[in-house]
Amino acid sequence: MPSSISYRNQTSFDPPIGIYMGRGASHSWLWFVEILDRMGFYHVHFVDEKDILSGGLEPINVLLMSGGDTFAIAEGLGAEGSDQLRRFIEGGGVYIGTCAGAYLPLRSSMDFLNQFNFINVKISNISRRLSESERYSFKRFACSPYGCDFVFHVVREDVLLEMVNGYQKDGKKEIIAPLYGGPSMLPSEDIEPIATYKGFTRKTKFFVKEELAEKTLIGNIAVAKKSMGKGHLFIFGPHFEHPHYPACNLFLTELIRKNQNGRPHTTQKDFSGNPIKGEVVRELLKDLKRELSNARIITSGMSDFSVRWLIGNKYYEPEKFRVFLEAIWNRLKYLESGKEVDFDLKDPTEIFSQLKGMTHLLRQMKKGIDRGEATHGLAEDLFLNLKQVTSDFLAIYFRTKRMESIRAQA
Repeated sequence: MPSSISYRNQTSFDPPIGIYMGRGASHSWLWFVEILDRMGFYHVHFVDEKDILSGGLEPINVLLMSGGDTFAIAEGLGAEGSDQLRRFIEGGGVYIGTCAGAYLPLRSSMDFLNQFNFINVKISNISRRLSESERYSFKRFACSPYGCDFVFHVVREDVLLEMVNGYQKDGKKEIIAPLYGGPSMLPSEDIEPIATYKGFTRKTKFFVKEELAEKTLIGNIAVAKKSMGKGHLFIFGPHFEHPHYPACNLFLTELIRKNQNGRPHTTQKDFSGNPIKGEVVRELLKDLKRELSNARIITSGMSDFSVRWLIGNKYYEPEKFRVFLEAIWNRLKYLESGKEVDFDLKDPTEIFSQLKGMTHLLRQMKKGIDRGEATHGLAEDLFLNLKQVTSDFLAIYFRTKRMESIRAQA
């Protein structure tokens, strides 16, 4: 279960944090949401590729890039996005990438990825490092195309890491973290190792024989740091942001807290100063809850079918769509308990309209599944809608929490 650990009176060192939820991002950016909320970081922004291309990194100190489709992220950002990201980091920003977000800045000759190449590091989990027999076995499963080669994955779930170079927590050198396809990096003078892969656990799920898993992971770098200009990149193979790993969460949030002073920021309010209150907000939240409840019921009904959709290079089942709905549902109660909500919208009912459109898509998908029809196009539309409405709602939620936190400390 998630840890109850949290920071108190966080606002005094609360940096502006951006979470990437745009093209190529999977559902795992919601894990960042979970731990930031729990740890008391409320100065949170949600950015997609359009935001980054239009200067959306300017108001933030830390950018969090989680799992998903690395090629889609790179294609969406393009050369201009790469330039924006480089300027952000060199100007004092902190980039924290996990899994797909870790592959993005690594050196590559592949189209789109070759526009980044911030870090000169090679990975061990690429097929050119396998024997012919090993390459043949991997072509059947647990791999992703990578030009003439492919990136392969030897294990899933818990792995044992060893913290190095003084990054131990409370004198503990070992930490368990979940691995879902992230890189295994070879030593390089271009990076400072933070953690290496040390071993496996009872919960490790092997895709290959343990000998090949050891050859690919053990002793190689799992977490690393690179400095660029005034800023830093931190790249994580394992998902330290997974909310069921409190030791990893604490390490990650302390990393944010200790490395967020490269860019100047203000602790002043970032809310609209025009919150909605009284009967108006109660009615609007009631409408949101009703529409969200309908969406949850439909998604639950879809879970009775053996169905999944390939979106980008990731498969999505109804349960993964439900993760977005639960992220909203679990936070509605907080907004309902307050007197004011900072929607910061010209039309506060816009968020309700978004939810209504999403529920309509879900109904269409459910009917299609019932009839045995193809629903891939609807699933792609739904995924985009889910990311947008969830990030819009969470922006409202974090602005409201930050508003109340600052007022409480005034």
